[in-house]
Amino acid sequence: MPRLIFFTIHNTTQWWKYLGSQIDFADVTVLSDLRADGDRSLIDDFYRFMRKGDAAETAVARFGEEGCAEIILRCRVLRSLDRGLALRMIGGMAQAIERAFDDLDPDLVVTFTMDRYVFDVMERIARARGIDFLEMTTSIIPDEVMLMRRGKPVRLREPSESEVEAAVRLLCESDFVPAYVRNARKFSMLRFWRVFGYFALRGAYFNVLRFLQRDRFNLHYLDALKRLKHKVRVSDVAALSLLDRKWEARLDEVPRQRRAFLALQLFPEASMDYWLKSHDMLAHDDVIVRYCEVLGEAGYRTFVKDHPLQFGFRQIELLERLAKLPFVTLVPYEVPANFMLDKCAISISFTGTVGFQAALSGLCSVVTEPYYATERHFIHVRSFDEIGSLVERLKQWWPAGELGEVRRDIVRHMAAISVAGNYFTWHRFDPEKPGAREAAESLVRSLNQYLPRFLKSRKTAA
Repeated sequence: MPRLIFFTIHNTTQWWKYLGSQIDFADVTVLSDLRADGDRSLIDDFYRFMRKGDAAETAVARFGEEGCAEIILRCRVLRSLDRGLALRMIGGMAQAIERAFDDLDPDLVVTFTMDRYVFDVMERIARARGIDFLEMTTSIIPDEVMLMRRGKPVRLREPSESEVEAAVRLLCESDFVPAYVRNARKFSMLRFWRVFGYFALRGAYFNVLRFLQRDRFNLHYLDALKRLKHKVRVSDVAALSLLDRKWEARLDEVPRQRRAFLALQLFPEASMDYWLKSHDMLAHDDVIVRYCEVLGEAGYRTFVKDHPLQFGFRQIELLERLAKLPFVTLVPYEVPANFMLDKCAISISFTGTVGFQAALSGLCSVVTEPYYATERHFIHVRSFDEIGSLVERLKQWWPAGELGEVRRDIVRHMAAISVAGNYFTWHRFDPEKPGAREAAESLVRSLNQYLPRFLKSRKTAA
């Protein structure tokens, strides 16, 4: 019987184990990088290999200098650590994963969206062995999931026209908001300090816990530490004073065709760290400022609004640089993105769903490498140098069909890479809790239907 690995993260193990118990075509092992978690943990092997003294050399031997540099660059924790320690962690984890793969001999690995070096290392090792590595995440279409490889979507099916029409109606509702941003609350100075205080205490707690658990280099604990480069500081509260309370008046100063809406994303964020191919596009702040400078010099005004879930986490440096530009307006958090899309003709984003919503609204949507973007209906900017020619591309852009046709094309692509499944059933999942199993049933059916096509062929491998 085929063998699968479900790789779990903190607080999702019961969910993965239940999904594994419902797989009817393969044996499933739930693998973890937390101590005494899942069916098997990588942790004891990880530290054993780190202590051997040659872990850094092993990392370079496995992935090369450039590969190791990329692994560090893309991981939000490793890029804040000493390079020598980061290499030792990469080498130790690589050997622990190799040993697990030797023992388990998987045909397929399934996990969440790649967002840390452990996933990155595991995917590289799986690929070298001819094993598919699939990332599962939620779709923009409610109650559906997608399978991806390093952020690139896998086409799973051919949707019917009735499905496409139903999805168009749902996604084009004026008050539609993706499920993962619906819990945004009111924004105030008090809330900033609550967020700051909570995560300061959380970081201190995890700093103690990583020693108590004899797991001091586990990414789950390190990621909470306040000393990482991207963590918000006391001085960052001043960023709130840079938001323009007269933003509505700024709209009236330029015609709609000269207004660009730039929606910031969560930062750091998996969809940028691991989905963007070009390394120069990972220089997040520089990319944002360059967009604004290029547009501003051509007579556009850019309205920049932060992601609602980034409140209390945004460092001030980016907003200070933007606030100095006369052709940039920093929009307050509480302004809905849908409102700004209605007021602007151009949308600028990396991979966020605002770019998708902009295209559905008939705007010229400029994106980097998101899963939803088709070649026909978006302007793709895939490298830093390409930003310089953006204005010329804007002048040449024209909708590829009437709006109804554009919407159907875009949503048809989304439906083709999405299948039934409530991704968020992992949250506090308890198989004994009434309704928990029923809520996960559609996802179980989809996994049993679609995962078999990704299995490694043992005959071919032999």
